Amino acid sequence: MLRIFTHALLAALLASPAAAQDQSSLLSLPKLEACQFPSHPQLPEKWQATYLMAPFTKSQLVLAEIVYDGGLSAMRVRLHGARQGFLDLLIVGDRTYVLVSDGSTVACEDLGDTGWRPLERDWLTPQSQCAGSAPIGETNVDWWKTPLAPKPASSWIWYKAADRTPFRLVFQSPSDRLAVLSRYALSYQVEFKPMSQTDLGAVANACRGAKAARAGTGPRAIRSLIDSLSRSRARSDEIKRFMPALAACPADSLPQWPKKVALTGLMTPFDSNENPYPTEVLYDWNARGQRSRVFFPARSGIAVQDALLLGSRGYNVTYRHNEGPVCAAVLPGTIRPDWPSRGSCSCEAAIEGGTPLTPYGPTRIMACSLASPRAAWAWYTSTGRPTVFMVTSMPGDEGAALFAVLDYWQWLPGHNVPESVFKMPDQCQMMTPLRKSSNLRRCSTCHLGAGTRQ
Repeated sequence: MLRIFTHALLAALLASPAAAQDQSSLLSLPKLEACQFPSHPQLPEKWQATYLMAPFTKSQLVLAEIVYDGGLSAMRVRLHGARQGFLDLLIVGDRTYVLVSDGSTVACEDLGDTGWRPLERDWLTPQSQCAGSAPIGETNVDWWKTPLAPKPASSWIWYKAADRTPFRLVFQSPSDRLAVLSRYALSYQVEFKPMSQTDLGAVANACRGAKAARAGTGPRAIRSLIDSLSRSRARSDEIKRFMPALAACPADSLPQWPKKVALTGLMTPFDSNENPYPTEVLYDWNARGQRSRVFFPARSGIAVQDALLLGSRGYNVTYRHNEGPVCAAVLPGTIRPDWPSRGSCSCEAAIEGGTPLTPYGPTRIMACSLASPRAAWAWYTSTGRPTVFMVTSMPGDEGAALFAVLDYWQWLPGHNVPESVFKMPDQCQMMTPLRKSSNLRRCSTCHLGAGTRQ
């Protein structure tokens, strides 16, 4: 069963459940249709791709250029930090090399077996399942989840219906299963194209007999190199070549929520025993009320699960079929409209409008610190429309029923919300409010709460 607000109260508020006696939705809800392609996608034998990747912590975005040659069992990965740092890697079989360019020559340092392997043509496993089909923005995709150890952890890949290439990837915790891609929490495809030939054979030959890297070898060495990107003084001058639409953040202030808004979306959970849930959020700052509601499938014992935020108090309310609600006073109060600027959010990059990643106009990518080392990644257009909200998970979270990502569907600023939406169930009347803990004090930056000004 999906839980709400268990690891990041701010994040869950923006993407989780709420309450009222009526268990229906006020807006039309998104849903997953039957998978367009139920068989595993097979990628070309040779290809080149660019991915924009967000880390598990509030660090910088990274642009990855990947060249793959299945005939050589080789892959080259160039990493460009959005702010700073550059790393050039070659993976041949079970060995990884650092490539250092000096003019027209390339020097190689052998990192040994780092755990990375060239990507397969099939990125899924025999246990992977297609949960359904629904667009992300304006891109039609099939939603694939892959169970991982320890149970019930999972990862998600969204494959484009047009060419069956991976459009987006989300991982619950860092791993080496898909080399560099699984070292990052959230990745979006910028470009993916087949190739008739690559130059990886010549590069691999140049690395034969390379000396062991001075910085060390093995898995720890590759992790250290990736972590050092954010500490590098160098800056890549090739980012514009690989992603021309990527730009610096605008100088204007961070976006705010409207005083009244209604929205819907699909909320994707991390655990492999769950599928995406239709979600509805109704918000009225004038009434100091917010109700976020998740709708469970008909076969579930739960009809809906809500987060009802009223002034300085918040309740988790669960409705089972043909039963009264179960209420728990475990949430903070209503989120403030200016939560991005109140919280520790920063704009990390902007993307010009008109790309598959920005179908609704120019978009900025925000990173928000949560309970360390977790982070939230929020994409908002220049007009204030949210498109995606992701909260990173960490090892040990499996089985906690946390959500991975919320894809916004409808966004209705100024929408009038009936007062009945914020009616407190009788079962909540007797609940003792959440005590003023350190978590509550942290949440009171962005939420109304005991001892805070409204």
